[in-house]
Amino acid sequence: MKGKDMRTIIIAIACVVLGFGAAYLIQPVWTTGEAAVTMSDGQQYTCGMHPEIISDKPGICPICNMKLTPKRDVGAGEGTVRIDPATKQNMGLVTAIATYQDLTRTVHTFGAVTVPEPNVHRVTLKVDGWVERLFVAEEGEQVFEGQPLLEIYSPDLITAQKELMVALKPGSNGTMARLAESARSRLRNWDISDDQLDRLVESGEVTRTLIVRAPADGHVRAKNVTEGDRVSARSTLYEIVDLSNVWIEAQVYEPDLSYLKLHQTARVSIPSLPGRSFEGRVTYISPILDSQGQTEIRLILDNPDYLLKPEMYAEVTIESVLDGQRLAIPRSAVINSGTRQLVFVADDKEAYEPRVVVTGAVVEDEMIEVVDGLAPGAAVVTSGQFLLDSETRLSEATRASGGHMHDNSKKVELEDHSDHGEDKMNVEDPYNIHTCPMPSHFHVLNYGPGECPECGMDLVPVTETDNAPIYVCPMPECKVATKEPGVCPVCNMHLKEYQPEVSRD
Repeated sequence: MKGKDMRTIIIAIACVVLGFGAAYLIQPVWTTGEAAVTMSDGQQYTCGMHPEIISDKPGICPICNMKLTPKRDVGAGEGTVRIDPATKQNMGLVTAIATYQDLTRTVHTFGAVTVPEPNVHRVTLKVDGWVERLFVAEEGEQVFEGQPLLEIYSPDLITAQKELMVALKPGSNGTMARLAESARSRLRNWDISDDQLDRLVESGEVTRTLIVRAPADGHVRAKNVTEGDRVSARSTLYEIVDLSNVWIEAQVYEPDLSYLKLHQTARVSIPSLPGRSFEGRVTYISPILDSQGQTEIRLILDNPDYLLKPEMYAEVTIESVLDGQRLAIPRSAVINSGTRQLVFVADDKEAYEPRVVVTGAVVEDEMIEVVDGLAPGAAVVTSGQFLLDSETRLSEATRASGGHMHDNSKKVELEDHSDHGEDKMNVEDPYNIHTCPMPSHFHVLNYGPGECPECGMDLVPVTETDNAPIYVCPMPECKVATKEPGVCPVCNMHLKEYQPEVSRD
């Protein structure tokens, strides 16, 4: 038994030794420091945070657990990254072709329904008197042009009627005819209707009261009189508003003004009227810009059913077709650093070259106009470009340091916690996170200055707002900033809470 036990032990030890030997032989070969290691002729991979880690296969960095990114092909052009087809598929690289298109820029804004100023009518007396009878006694009533509003007694009206009757007596000379016309004009100027004047002339009798009628169709918005009141000249008795058409008064930011013009059509939706859409046109663009960088615009809409009521909240969409066809690419292809805009252009040899571009209008379907830096037919990367950008930046830094990564400027110290529940960061800020100053656009986060893609306002440092907390990738090159904790979609590192306080140790 002892002999058998001894043979069993020897066999087990031999298996363990063979297993470790095989593992050593098949494990990936890493280069650290300046040690030279022979690589295959295929694609090589490296870590964005630890460039001394180089592998001839994709994998995970043994130091920080980041995904390895393709290493720049030193034989290609400046900053060019060469990717083999298998790696391209694993990285999820997707391209789109830059083409000339008909572009439509859409301006979104909001405002409120108001009563057009020409549609406000005030019934004002021009003589002193007493209200004998009200025909319209409640606010909100709908009235029509010529409808009786009230009956008034006035000594001035009686005197003018008597003058008219005397001047119209048979046998009157030219002087009396002129007096009659003067009396008629005076009564007409006091808002006595022509039909009442015709009845006076026909009957030849003075009436004790006369009727004041509605000057236009509309609804009574204000009533300032009751039966029996003594009223004086210049008193406003009624205010009548015509709501058959209404205004929408809205504010537009300065960057959007170049896409607006008079008589342009617009779509208006009212949240309190779901499923309904109204069409209007721009009738006014203010020549004045306010302190918030906004300009007032005015739209007019038909309102035959009186569904649109003053002070309703309105959302306005104005589409502006840009002149001529323009070169455009998906907006997702552009990497905006705040100081420049970058795209990666792919060639037929699986090489990806960074290209600085100048962009214009952001249009429908998440497309963006390219003003300069790109030719028609170029294939730009729309997904996975941040991995390419990370590798390009790493290569530039390596070349600048003579082939070795020496950090003599800003030292970054990261705190790591195994539970990743309360991860925070205390660094000398390499992120410079900016956001939109409008609280409704706090979801807009950018590395460095820029413009808000939703309202066009200049982005400000996040420290000047209440936009907190924010989570970022420990690797600034990933350019990942979000409102939610989690894992970086680029490198799989745990996101850290952004603490913009700067350490000067």
